[in-house]
Amino acid sequence: MVFFLIALVLTVVGVGAYAYTNGGVHDIVLPNYHFTGVPDWMPVGAIAAAILFLFLLHAIYASVRIRMLRRSNGRTSQVRAAGPLPR
Repeated sequence: MVFFLIALVLTVVGVGAYAYTNGGVHDIVLPNYHFTGVPDWMPVGAIAAAILFLFLLHAIYASVRIRMLRRSNGRTSQVRAAGPLPR
């Protein structure tokens, strides 16, 4: 989660610097939509947000997976330490 916060801060600073230096606007045309006057930094910010969202999902999944592995490792060691091994 610390890496996510570092990446979030760096992304906000990077998009902010991009927005500061690129103050223009342009049109975005999609198959059924037409957006006019979109600031140049908006597509960059949307892409950065999507990537950070995927990074956050990965960090949450990894955290849950590590907790599950630790929990299962703890149960296994307790069972083996409870008594002698069968022969």
